[in-house]
Amino acid sequence: MSSLVTAHWIGAHDRSKGSRRISPCMVGDPALLDLHAPRPDFRSAAYQFLIGLLQTFYAPSSAREWRTRWNQAPSAETLAAAFAPYQDAFALENEGPAFLQDLALPADAHQMPVLDLLIDAGSDSNRHFNKAQAQPGLCEDCAALAVLTLQLNAPPGGRGIRTSVRGGGPLTTLLVPAQEDATLWQRLWLNVLPSDELSYPEPDQWGDVLPWLLPTRTSDAQGVGDTPPEKAHPLQAYWGMPRRLRLDASTCTQGDCSVCGASGVRLFQHYRTRHGGTNYTGAWQHPLSPYNLDPKHEKPPLAVKGQRGGIGYRHWLGLALGRDGGQPEAAKVVAAYRKRSLTLPLRLWCQGYDMDNMKARCWYDSLLPLHAVLPEQQNALERHLNQFLEVATESAKALSAQVKAARFKRPADAATDPAVQQSFWQGTEAGFYAVLAELVAVLISASLEPEDVDLGVAPLARQWLLLTRRSALNLFDFWVGSEDALCHEPAVQARTKLLKDLNNAKPMKKLWELARLADIPVNQERT
Repeated sequence: MSSLVTAHWIGAHDRSKGSRRISPCMVGDPALLDLHAPRPDFRSAAYQFLIGLLQTFYAPSSAREWRTRWNQAPSAETLAAAFAPYQDAFALENEGPAFLQDLALPADAHQMPVLDLLIDAGSDSNRHFNKAQAQPGLCEDCAALAVLTLQLNAPPGGRGIRTSVRGGGPLTTLLVPAQEDATLWQRLWLNVLPSDELSYPEPDQWGDVLPWLLPTRTSDAQGVGDTPPEKAHPLQAYWGMPRRLRLDASTCTQGDCSVCGASGVRLFQHYRTRHGGTNYTGAWQHPLSPYNLDPKHEKPPLAVKGQRGGIGYRHWLGLALGRDGGQPEAAKVVAAYRKRSLTLPLRLWCQGYDMDNMKARCWYDSLLPLHAVLPEQQNALERHLNQFLEVATESAKALSAQVKAARFKRPADAATDPAVQQSFWQGTEAGFYAVLAELVAVLISASLEPEDVDLGVAPLARQWLLLTRRSALNLFDFWVGSEDALCHEPAVQARTKLLKDLNNAKPMKKLWELARLADIPVNQERT
């Protein structure tokens, strides 16, 4: 493979030709609809690679130029010209600099099986490599994606084994068009920011952006120590290289790729590695990830990580808008989209590993709806959604507690079953998004007087209270079990307590006060 910029190595869907391999220079082709890859983490990495290329070497100077390119995608020749000065830096194999690989590994570097590059190798979540294979290996395309995926998501791996710029298993949030026939260009360009919004300085040398062009900033006893943002260029967030590794061509063979199944191809079987890679510390912020911020501004921002149970509506407010007080702060690309006044309906693609230290538990992909509101409407949206989410959170907690009370004689000593709360969140998700859409419609149509907004929201408050109560009670009956079990005294008492909590807990009382504004017969509804 000559260069990852010019080679046809990324899988894509073409509206007329089906699946085919493309080079990064071709992403403006209107026939291309999406990317595909043999693994979901590879697909995510390919998206981030292409977005990183565009942001680094083809960024628009302003919002006006961003919109011009949005409306007129670049030709392959235009992108080839933009990438040409840097294409040699993206060689997968080279005697000198090689893509995301250590420039000069020492002689004591360990030789490892190439499948160990995969983050889930050896984990229960592994989909491909739990079965023994006669000749395991990765084709050139999958090897490139494996290296990229590891460097983007690198989890902790023991002493001196460094995590990614965003920590281990970061959550990535990308904007995607809601239309199924949106072009690949639209999917990528939505996540590229104008240079004047990022305000990044011109790099003094490209090694500050692409770290494999220079000797690695090692963090072992002989190294330079930590690498805060001040020691590199901000664009290195897209190209972080925390792991010291290099593909080992000396043991390459011919065979079938263990991931994509390509037959009779050149296979990498090993890579070499050493501890003490670049240790990213300090206030790094990747534009494609949301961050938790310290209210006291004493600690650096922490990228939100993939979470057990995946991403759902309980996370919507922080990921789509950013919670009040900056906890968490939405990704920069998400915060910027509201300024563009796009009429195109969008969704938020949330993706990432749920990691237990170095063990991958699961890869999660979620699509959340997005709604554009004016800046002056955002406070009202946040205020009411916080109320709705507080009701949902209290309902899920009450459900979990009372299911445990019905099941066990000593519920305080029993372990909590996470599936109970998760079933509530999943069961009410469609209802939440329906209420969210109606809430946005109210805000758009109403005047900005708070009383008018509250009157419009009151019926939605009633709708949400009844939906969450009904769902919690139905799920209690499901988790407790048979009709006979429901008639036992502990179950009867637990269900009675659950109903009381669903009616009278503080968040519910507060939202019922709002519901009364629409003259809802509250007492009747609570029977």
